[in-house]
Amino acid sequence: MNEIDKVRLALLPVLIERSSAGCIGRTALMKYMYFLQTLRSLPLGYSFSMYSYGPFDSAVLSDLTSAEVLGIVETSPVQFSGGYGYRIKTGAQAASAKKNAASFLAKHENDIEWLFSTFGPLNSAELELTSTIVYVDQEFADSHEQLSMSQMATRLQEIKPHFGREKVDGFVETLLERNILKATVRAVGRPC
Repeated sequence: MNEIDKVRLALLPVLIERSSAGCIGRTALMKYMYFLQTLRSLPLGYSFSMYSYGPFDSAVLSDLTSAEVLGIVETSPVQFSGGYGYRIKTGAQAASAKKNAASFLAKHENDIEWLFSTFGPLNSAELELTSTIVYVDQEFADSHEQLSMSQMATRLQEIKPHFGREKVDGFVETLLERNILKATVRAVGRPC
C-alpha cells in the first residue's frame, strides 16, 4: 500500500470520529474529501468532476470499500423519508489505520478542525449545494475569470434547479464572508 492510500484510509475514521453524530454518510464523506483537497490543499490525489450531487470521484467510494474490507470502517444502509442512504462508522482497525498515517494527520490537524468548524453542521443537501458553489467558483478561478454573486446564482440554478435562488444567494454570501470563494465577487457599484 502506498502513502497516499494510507492517508486516504486514515482520514476515513478521523472524519467519522470528528462528526457530531459519530458516523457520516457517503455524501458527507465525498464532500469532506473534496473540501480538504480543494480548499485546504491536502495531497489526496483525487480527480473530482461535477456529478448529480456535486463534486464526485469514484476513487473515494473505492477507498470506502477498501476500508470496509480492511475493517477500518463499517457501513450499513439506513432508510430515510426520502429514500435510503448509508451510515459509516469506525471499525475495529480504525486505530491501526490512523497510526499508519499519524504524521500526516498531525500535520493536517488544523485543516481537519477547519473542515468541521466550517462545514460540519451542514446536512447532505447543504453539502451538495456548498460543494457545487465551490466547484463552480474553482472553475472560474482556474481560468482567471471573475463572476458576480448574481452570475454565480444563475449558474447554480442551471446546474441545481431544485435549490431556490434565495437559498443559493445565502450560501454564496456565507462562503464569501468566510473568504472561501476565489473568483466570485459581490456586485461592484456603477461609476457615476
